[in-house]
Amino acid sequence: MASGLEEIEPDSGLEERTSSLSIHGHREEGEKNTRESKIVIAAIDFGTTYSGYAYIFRDELDKAKDSSEKSNVIYKHWQSGSDAGICSHKTPTCLLLNSAGKFDSFGYPAEEKYYNLMNNNAHLGWRFFKRFKMILLNERNLTTETKIPDDQNNIFKAIDVFALSLKFIKEDLIRSLKRTGFDIKEKEIQWVITIPAIWNPRSKQFMRMAAEKAGMKSKQLEFALEPEAAAVYVKETKVAKQRVSGDEHALVPFSVGTRFMLLDLGGGTIDISVKEVVPGRALKEIHRASGSGLGGDSINVQFFQHLEKVFGSKVMSRFKNENNQKAALYDLEMEIELKKRNLDFDQNGNLKIAIPPALIEMFEEDEDKDFEEHLNSFPGFKFKRGKLLVNQKIITEIFIPSVTSLIQLVRKIIAQENVTKISDIIMVGGFSQSPIVSKTVKDLFKHENVNVIIPNDPDLAVLQGAVMYRYWPEVVRTRRSPYTYGTRLLRLWLDGDDESKMTRRGKSKEVFCGDHFEKFVSLNDEFETGQTATIKVYPVEADTTEMAIDVYTSDKSDPRYTTDNGCEKLGRLVVHMPDTTKGLDRRADVTMTMGSTEIVVQGKMMPDGTPTKVVFDMLNAK
Repeated sequence: MASGLEEIEPDSGLEERTSSLSIHGHREEGEKNTRESKIVIAAIDFGTTYSGYAYIFRDELDKAKDSSEKSNVIYKHWQSGSDAGICSHKTPTCLLLNSAGKFDSFGYPAEEKYYNLMNNNAHLGWRFFKRFKMILLNERNLTTETKIPDDQNNIFKAIDVFALSLKFIKEDLIRSLKRTGFDIKEKEIQWVITIPAIWNPRSKQFMRMAAEKAGMKSKQLEFALEPEAAAVYVKETKVAKQRVSGDEHALVPFSVGTRFMLLDLGGGTIDISVKEVVPGRALKEIHRASGSGLGGDSINVQFFQHLEKVFGSKVMSRFKNENNQKAALYDLEMEIELKKRNLDFDQNGNLKIAIPPALIEMFEEDEDKDFEEHLNSFPGFKFKRGKLLVNQKIITEIFIPSVTSLIQLVRKIIAQENVTKISDIIMVGGFSQSPIVSKTVKDLFKHENVNVIIPNDPDLAVLQGAVMYRYWPEVVRTRRSPYTYGTRLLRLWLDGDDESKMTRRGKSKEVFCGDHFEKFVSLNDEFETGQTATIKVYPVEADTTEMAIDVYTSDKSDPRYTTDNGCEKLGRLVVHMPDTTKGLDRRADVTMTMGSTEIVVQGKMMPDGTPTKVVFDMLNAK
């Protein structure tokens, strides 16, 4: 039995036939009916630094007459254990497991309990995870077996960390629903989880598997791209100024034809989307989703890098890694997080950072010198009464990498030929509230006749929009492909092919070209929601019962080979073709949705359209 693995073999005709591609749109009525049968729409904003959820009863949206009623969602109010007087709509994305690896707590309770354990030096063996979401952006070889370190550098399966976290949020939301007095069953909830638009399909598959492991049924779950969800919300918010009469103006939602850029500036990622409002109050994507991993947390990293210059790498490494200093390290991390957000400079232009006494003692012990005197050789730094005074110039330097990355991304997008007539830039996400970031963006466009708007509660825009999107996914009319997609192909040799790709096959030693990138979708191609690309698959031999095809992505528009820079193997399509009666005279059509938030594959044996099993493994395929 032939498997058809690796490159497509010659003499089968497949080297020509598999490149046949058709693209068409379709709407799944079954999915729509399933969606409308749910009583509750529940959205989870699972962030790098903070997470939260919101929900609404579907009939409230059915009855909504205007945009304000559409956004009338119910939030969870999370209460900080360390300061019982403060409630917020989000809780820290951190998970605490006991020494046996079992769930203990999530969010503020996990943070507080682990801090108390550290203060009592009783934390050894406990497993505390925070800011772990970034692995889904940064890990290039993500699998279901990928492991991540906890606070004490003990490793644990990443998918279990995500699943346990999502399970807690899901169950907490269900408890909240029960307190309303309504008898809501899990099967009556339609879930939506927000994810960065710049995640690759592999990370999305990982998140879906984690959500299913947390107990969410696949048919009840959909993803919302974070900047897209925010765009859905903003589209219905009264943010545009319209003349009513004379000098009188009123705020109204964006009108049809408005083109705007959405900057979702979160803790982990910067996500940028460009949309146009089209007839029917829907959205069309003008430019593919773009972004970087230099969100608000990158400022914390820069802070610590500057502290390393001041204290020395040896002292900072010791301070970070000694278990008996974990509580002090946590205090410093929280101090930096707080001061980064407020940037409350004193009259001399200094930001005061409380430094743990243990760090000062460690420095003076290791370096055998007075810390205050040591700072004389570091312009912009002073130390008084336990506080490190950091000059405003140094703070600006700390923000430069992230802000520069943001501005470069925005300028690159606006420079594209199809990105014209942008009238508004909307900034959402917690990092958008940073005075340095917002001022930089506003200064960039102050002469461009472009409005820069930060809506009320910008950190909740994604959650609000996710609920509205799940109610009406078709609100996003079109999307742009973030990659070029193709398969790895062995084809006949052509003049101009790279000599290193030459190979001879068969009895006649005919010359072929290996590693050919057979493109079926180009970077920035536009697709309607639900639109699919169809790949025609043929068996390589008469007794082939399944075909395995490697799918690649590229960040270039026209890659030649799957080994080119910017090309990565995304995963493997395995198409089942169990009936060998017709030998080589068989064909399966594999459809891949390219206009949705995820790639979904389906297979049919032709010509009768009999469904056949297709597996697209992006996490375990070698």
